Amino acid sequence: MAESSFYKQNTMPDLITGEEEPELPSLIGPYKIESLFSKGGMSLLYLGLDLENKKPLVIKVLSPSYVTQPEAVERFLKEAKVIALTNHPNIVKLYGQGQWEKGLYIAMELIHGISLKQFIMQHSLSMRRALEIILQVSYALLHLHSHGVIHRDLKPENILITEEGEIKVIDFGIAQLHEEKENKADKSRFLGTPNYMSPEQKEDPATVTFATDIYSLGVILYELILGKLSYGIINMTALPKGLKKIAAKTLAVSVKERYQNISEFIHDVSQYLNSGDLEKERPGSDQAKEINERLQRANLNLSPLALPTWPQMDLGLAKGRGKQQLGLYYDLFRLPNNTFLAILACTPFAAIESAISIAVLRGMIRMHLNDFAPSARGLFKPIPFVEKLNRLICDDIMGDKFAMSFVLLDPLRDLATYVSCGFEDLLHIPQGQTKPRRLSSQNDLLGVSATTEFSETSDNWNAGDLLIFHSLALAQDASPDQREQLDLALNEGVTENLLLSSQRQAEAVLKRTASSPAYSLIPYPKALISIQRII
Repeated sequence: MAESSFYKQNTMPDLITGEEEPELPSLIGPYKIESLFSKGGMSLLYLGLDLENKKPLVIKVLSPSYVTQPEAVERFLKEAKVIALTNHPNIVKLYGQGQWEKGLYIAMELIHGISLKQFIMQHSLSMRRALEIILQVSYALLHLHSHGVIHRDLKPENILITEEGEIKVIDFGIAQLHEEKENKADKSRFLGTPNYMSPEQKEDPATVTFATDIYSLGVILYELILGKLSYGIINMTALPKGLKKIAAKTLAVSVKERYQNISEFIHDVSQYLNSGDLEKERPGSDQAKEINERLQRANLNLSPLALPTWPQMDLGLAKGRGKQQLGLYYDLFRLPNNTFLAILACTPFAAIESAISIAVLRGMIRMHLNDFAPSARGLFKPIPFVEKLNRLICDDIMGDKFAMSFVLLDPLRDLATYVSCGFEDLLHIPQGQTKPRRLSSQNDLLGVSATTEFSETSDNWNAGDLLIFHSLALAQDASPDQREQLDLALNEGVTENLLLSSQRQAEAVLKRTASSPAYSLIPYPKALISIQRII
């Protein structure tokens, strides 16, 4: 086989697609199916919902054309067995497995994030952040290897990075248990991804050791430090001196010259991080990257990392990604008299200083929320609260302005009250209807004037009703056509996804809205919250 054609092959080239789009099942095992997530060579991924706890999951099923093939079934069952062996924060979790009417399924953790490949192509990382990511992958490998598992397909596509910056290793479709040996009858058949395969794996994938995964990790290390994909071409001279020694040992052609276990690699990378060599070797621009990363992480931590679980409603949140999210804050509060408050706020633009400004606003909101919190004798008063907040912002020396909206939910009175300062209308879709109603509350941005008068709007809020509020507002100088385009995409996103769970719904609506050409003109960080009342 020619070398050039070899490097163009897929992980498992003997598994082909070409089937017709399968009909969406309503249930797989005990899980409700909401949508088709993706389609691979020998499997289908569905987005599912655990009906007991309303937890979204990924359901992987063996494609219908492979359920009668013993080798495919064996490999599918082995993947479930491998994931079941592991329990580590950097490895995808298994929640269930079994048979259903059309074959086999595996229920796994749904990870909100993107692949490391996408991340490398979209972001330029600081050296410190790149090494932190590598260490997380290394800890996952340490756990796998201690349980006798060789991944055999470690690559950026099989590593997800969450919004919080955590790493998850996925896809154990060709993993091998160390004590088990593959059938060596056909040595011409290879398993893995060529650009990340060790020399011995290319020679004979059935006899690999843990050192194969370490080699793959070395390629990923190289790509993260350089900030680009290698496509199988490694140039060690591009690496800093201290890392070059580590990378060379990781990528040694001879297994004997390579790291013999992942713990040695972890020790050397950790020592490099803490020795001061990193500060000496990195370019000046790398410090700026690290400062920006820290600001983004601090901004992310201003808002809840996970939405609360409230029995009265199902909540979903979708956000944009990257630097354009600086200056976003959202929060959800359960108030003392069984009312609920959801807040969404942004700076009018996304910049480095936005992280500081929105942190000040968060402090003001949380500090003074107790002053207006309801007691047993009264209700939370939205207008006095926003008036006081506006005066505080106007009096602050920073002179910032903010867009903010919040909705007060009162299940006992079946009432939703909405206040918006710079954002668009709240969308309300009553149970049994498909066309959104708009709750309008047009007020100036917070911080414009200490004497601004604010208005609110209220509507009935019953079981089964859906509320959508968001930061997807265009600037005042946007044309009527641009506003119409954005509204159309948003409304279509809502009506097309009414039957999904709130989390999946929020993601689908934001994705549909992002398809509008006007979406790129939104000046604010982008976020959308879906609230479905249950009882």
